[in-house]
Amino acid sequence: MNMKNLLWIAAPIALSAGVIWLSAQDPKTGPNEGVKVGELAEKLQAREQALVQKESALQQTEQRLATLQSTLDKDRADLAAREKSIQDAIAKLEVLKQRPPIEPKLIQVYEKMDPVPGAKALAELAKLNPEVCVSLLAGMQPKKSAGLLGQMAATEPKLAAELSEKVGLSK
Repeated sequence: MNMKNLLWIAAPIALSAGVIWLSAQDPKTGPNEGVKVGELAEKLQAREQALVQKESALQQTEQRLATLQSTLDKDRADLAAREKSIQDAIAKLEVLKQRPPIEPKLIQVYEKMDPVPGAKALAELAKLNPEVCVSLLAGMQPKKSAGLLGQMAATEPKLAAELSEKVGLSK
């Protein structure tokens, strides 16, 4: 073999040996690597514990938020129900306040009636149309309506009380 061929064979072998020797000298593969892996494992474990704690705290916060949300939803429903009942009461009151117009001559006729037959007529009218009866009583002079209601209270106290209440609310 000639020298040239020997050089072509020996050069790659020498390079390979040098690479192997250099990789053996790398500080990453030395005896300190076990300590670094242990430190990394401890750090990783500490982070995992912190993550578990944060996750637990997050779950507790989510539970509290869910409880608060359900309480808020319940309170909203209660408020909506209260608002509806108030609106219904206002509507009823408005209906009570609105009296049908009564001919003044009819009011005068009832004022001039004797209290006994007037009370009976007023009771029958209240059974047919209580709003007209309320308007009629509200349009009368207080002394005259008191006489009719007093006579009506003797025979039909519940009806007299209902009419009195409606007259009082309608003014």
